Amino acid sequence: MESEGTWQFLNLPWITAIPLRRGHIWAITLGVIQAAQLILMNKASLLMNPWQTLFISSFGLLLLVPFISWRASESYTSIDLAGNVMYAIFGGAALGLQTVALTLMSASHVSAIVSNVPLPTSVLACLILGEPFDLIDGILASVNGVGLVILNLGAEADRSSLLGVIYSFGTLLSACLLVIICRGLAHKNTEDPNLLSFMAGVGGLLISLAALPFGPTWVFPSSSEEILLSLSVAVVGILLFITMTRALHTENALVVTTFVTIAIPLTLFYDIIFNGVTVVWSGVLGSCFIVVTTVLLCIRSASIDRE
Repeated sequence: MESEGTWQFLNLPWITAIPLRRGHIWAITLGVIQAAQLILMNKASLLMNPWQTLFISSFGLLLLVPFISWRASESYTSIDLAGNVMYAIFGGAALGLQTVALTLMSASHVSAIVSNVPLPTSVLACLILGEPFDLIDGILASVNGVGLVILNLGAEADRSSLLGVIYSFGTLLSACLLVIICRGLAHKNTEDPNLLSFMAGVGGLLISLAALPFGPTWVFPSSSEEILLSLSVAVVGILLFITMTRALHTENALVVTTFVTIAIPLTLFYDIIFNGVTVVWSGVLGSCFIVVTTVLLCIRSASIDRE
């Protein structure tokens, strides 16, 4: 009887109501990778020149040149080409601003601001791209945003600064525009993940080189830790942009950006475990809000065609 009851429980609709579509998997992966990037770049920026860290992250994206579908790009319109150029501009801006912010604040604090994208991006996607955004979506995105704000209240004041917050909000704005551009190209099926990632790398590379005269001298990584960090930053940079374009190819802006907020509790837990950040009620409560709204949106989007 016990065994039979258990199987009945496992067959209940609550489990089958949460089928993860391919876009969901890409979006969750994107959130994990974003957390990894913030943690690695924060650590690398403390050991090396932050602009050198940006250069390494951007240079890795240039390695995607052989994989770009140049034949498909011949059919791109002037609007498509403009979209790729704008992606380079805002991609470089997001990487540059985030790099500076990570030298001023902890990874979890930067993540709490940078990942606060569901509501502003969803509204922009609705107004500019005509993507669905109803009352329930607005409630879920707003509750998610409340969780982000609550979690942000627990950031360590002694490790933050007004300037760091400003840079983080600049990163947030650039990230919102990146999502809109990528999703807009996805509507026309003219987004090439390799080309867009390459363009973001070009933008970051130009910014890092432009900052070269104004910062400390660049030094080639010498210790094994610096070399490993440099390689990790480059690899994670590639994975981040490839994963983002893949996610936005099949899911709309609201779904992808809400799933990406999983990066916030991940970076918070990392700081608590490895950097000695004190556990506070706001961190736990904010993380709960984020996880619950992400699961609810997953259930909702599984029952509605949002592609």
